[in-house]
Amino acid sequence: MGRSHTVVGVDGSAASLDAVRWAVLDAELHGSDLTIVSAVPTVLTGLDALPERTSAHLRFETNRILDEAMSIARPTGSAGSTIAVDVVLSDRPAAAALLEMSETSRMVVIGTRGLGAAQRTSLGSVSVALSTHAHCPVTVVHAWPMSGYTGFEAVVVGVDGTSAAMAAVERAFEEAEVRSAPLTALHAWADSDLSIGMSVPGLDWADHRPEADGVLARAVDDCARRHPTVALRQVAVRDRPVHALLDHAQSAQLVVLGSHGRGGFAGMMLGSTSRSVMARASCPVTVVPSAARNRTPATKEYL
Repeated sequence: MGRSHTVVGVDGSAASLDAVRWAVLDAELHGSDLTIVSAVPTVLTGLDALPERTSAHLRFETNRILDEAMSIARPTGSAGSTIAVDVVLSDRPAAAALLEMSETSRMVVIGTRGLGAAQRTSLGSVSVALSTHAHCPVTVVHAWPMSGYTGFEAVVVGVDGTSAAMAAVERAFEEAEVRSAPLTALHAWADSDLSIGMSVPGLDWADHRPEADGVLARAVDDCARRHPTVALRQVAVRDRPVHALLDHAQSAQLVVLGSHGRGGFAGMMLGSTSRSVMARASCPVTVVPSAARNRTPATKEYL
């Protein structure tokens, strides 16, 4: 059986180059090879075919972007890396190419947004398609600290008590273990008075705190036994999920979320939560698909 692959999409923007730096680390930590993908930009002209000179220029620019990404992934004169790095120039839209590759990859990595030329689809918008439809986890990289991470920064996982979140919990333990990092399992409980400014009888935090603690314990107990070296911290808070996750993301090296799922408490929807956190977190965010999505053919909308 061949080695697994980490795939990273690039479009020449600074954000996508930071994604390459994160993807290299991910591949090295997990012993997977790295594939760098860039799509030739689509130009809407109303013509059946682009002029040959225009087409050649777009392909030249895409190859230049791949060369730049390769120079980051495999610096000249570097030694000691155990990963193989390959590049793919795709004539298909970025979302379609990356979605198809997600069927056989362990991770797809993209930047928060792109700044390509000539109507290039930004990887910011592609991130929505991938987080919704990809068959493997998708990591959106915001900014990469030049000094990297020290290992003291925690991995944070959002827990909502549903089966949809369990894949995210398992992934978070794995990521914390390979990084020798502590893990924070976070459950946010938001009652209606956070939204309408008034307390509702029967929805007091003090009454529901034991239940929230139980949600956390049930979600992490099995993984904690299988990953005994991971220093685990369980946090149950009365807060909106997005706010709580963004607050913890400020001092984290990675946030891990399920792609969807609604918990037993109002407000903990990881579908909308994951999109908001992806767009605003100050650290990389990994969105883990449910097991059901892995059995579903890639959506035709992007193919």
